[in-house]
Amino acid sequence: MTAPTGPVAVAPAPPAPHPGTGRADDASVPRSGRHPHLRAVAVSLACSVLGPLVFLVLVGAALEEGGEPQQPGPWVALLLLDAAVGVTAAALAGLFRTSRVASVALVVAGTLSTWAAPAGVVGLVRVGARRSGALDALVVAVVVAGGLGVSRLHGLVGPPAPDPLPWWAEVLALAAVAGLLLLWGRVRGTRTALVSSLREQAVAAERERAALAHGREADIARTRAEERSAIARDMHDTLSHQLSLIALHAGALASRDDLPPERAREAARTVRDAAADANAVLREVLTALRSTDPEQRLGHHGGAEPLPTSRSVDALAAQALEQGQQVEVGWRGLSAVDLDRRSPATAVSVAQMTAELLVNAHKHAPGAPVAVLLAHEGDDLVLRVSNPLVPTPGPALGTGLGLVGVGERARLLGGVARYGAVDGRFEVQVVLPWQA
Repeated sequence: MTAPTGPVAVAPAPPAPHPGTGRADDASVPRSGRHPHLRAVAVSLACSVLGPLVFLVLVGAALEEGGEPQQPGPWVALLLLDAAVGVTAAALAGLFRTSRVASVALVVAGTLSTWAAPAGVVGLVRVGARRSGALDALVVAVVVAGGLGVSRLHGLVGPPAPDPLPWWAEVLALAAVAGLLLLWGRVRGTRTALVSSLREQAVAAERERAALAHGREADIARTRAEERSAIARDMHDTLSHQLSLIALHAGALASRDDLPPERAREAARTVRDAAADANAVLREVLTALRSTDPEQRLGHHGGAEPLPTSRSVDALAAQALEQGQQVEVGWRGLSAVDLDRRSPATAVSVAQMTAELLVNAHKHAPGAPVAVLLAHEGDDLVLRVSNPLVPTPGPALGTGLGLVGVGERARLLGGVARYGAVDGRFEVQVVLPWQA
């Protein structure tokens, strides 16, 4: 016998976090953070600062190594066009972060303009983040072709290069640079997609946990309602028995005027005792909710079997023995007869709870000996059921609500139920008020 798979009372689940607003199609695109506008301004500002520096460094190096340009007019016009493209690309680099066309346009601008080289780097990283092999191949071809074309154009109108690289070396260098930047973007895109996937899984898991918690609460509420109904039915049958005794003996007293005084007093005492028992049962039945289902009025859980009593505990032990479970029943400070006389309603509940606990023990610790003790301790009636903790190969089948029902029945009778591991044994202790 082990504790149920969940706690007896389940706290309301916290609200699920709001899922990401990004579309699934954009999962590979790096998130812009909490301040997308500030990020866009920062990217554009960085490209606007780095672009002129790259432009001045490359132009200065060309003038220092090659001297005067071969065609000053066209070369100056080419530099002005380079600067114009660079300024435009730098200003737009922070915008259209999720646009595939805008990213490719930045790559083209960075290939044709040295001023726009930082913006081209941004475009290559964004293209790589999309993790598209065809798009990556297209971009590499654009970079190689554009880079060779611009290099040859500068070689015709600009300062001559003293040691120009062979065309194949330029192709390899341009392809290597573009490939590295695309790979960097692919790594970023993979990481972003992974984080997005984990976030969505966490949201789904939280929603599932909340749904399970609500389902668990519904199961517990249903089990408690069933226990209230079962107590009401049991008490109804007990009360009907007591009222039948009162009616029988009262009828005898009313119809017989030749009874000896001793017999009359005995009948009167019987009526008095039955009325006291019925009064006690009535107090208990008023604490439970009576089910309106006609099929449940026949007996416990809808059956027509006789109402159990405290004497049924020994019968339950014998039945468990037939199923391979050794059950030892002990009585301390009272007997089955005493319990039935003192509170028939409580005796019925004790028998019902004992049956449930024996079933729980057989389910979670099959074959292990079970000790059942009923004791009268002060003003309390104590039911204690325990068995050794037995490791099981897997979780036992069941709803895990058996102990919840026992606890609810004990609570409705004004008592309390506790369960847990004690010195290597699993123990359930039910304490009920000793009612006359």
